[in-house]
Amino acid sequence: MFRCKWSDSIVLRELIDGISDLVDTASFYADEKNLRIEASDPSVICKIEIEAKKEAFSSYEINSETNFYLDMNLMKKICRRLRAGDNVSINVEKEYLEFTIHNFVERYFRIPLLEFGEPLPQINIDASVFLRIRGSVFVDLVKDIAVIGSSLIIKANPEEITFFAEEDGVKTSANVSKTNDAIEMFKVDNECTSKFNLSYILSFLKTATSVDYIDISFGNKDTPLKIEYSSDKATIRFYLAPMEI
Repeated sequence: MFRCKWSDSIVLRELIDGISDLVDTASFYADEKNLRIEASDPSVICKIEIEAKKEAFSSYEINSETNFYLDMNLMKKICRRLRAGDNVSINVEKEYLEFTIHNFVERYFRIPLLEFGEPLPQINIDASVFLRIRGSVFVDLVKDIAVIGSSLIIKANPEEITFFAEEDGVKTSANVSKTNDAIEMFKVDNECTSKFNLSYILSFLKTATSVDYIDISFGNKDTPLKIEYSSDKATIRFYLAPMEI
């Protein structure tokens, strides 16, 4: 048995919305200390990892370790009904997840659990670049690049990191120097250039609309991109395979 309650319905809606744009299913692992979520698209181009401590929930009850597998597209449809002021309770028993929205009217949904697939691979990256940047600045930067391009090229040297796109003779770029006021940490061990699918990044950043800082790590052209943000109660990581330059 696993039960939890969540009071920030808008954060939950944005989180599920961003995840379900990228993956069809997700694995949930609950124990007495935290809830962990892992998900990947079918081609394993991207992977999402979420770790939420029990303190992130307004209520958290478990009598034994509970693992379950969910249809994220169905979760997205339900979570789109969430509004500010709603409270959510989740109950996992046997073959079903029960999802209840509490407000003036109590709304109840029952979702069948799916059979577990193969475990996802663990990802360790050898990053030569690390950047900690204000979340709002990075989100706006990526949205600006998306006006022009469908892929994001990142070029790093010890003085600055350049994000840019160029298609059909049209180009846009954003330069972030190591002395920029929006930067908390800046480390470039080796000059490098990498290219990534922009639509995957945009979908993931739906989950990061109100975070203070975002950590970005990457390396040479064969190294995945890692985007991570965290609070004292939860951490969210996103990995994305590089494209050929």
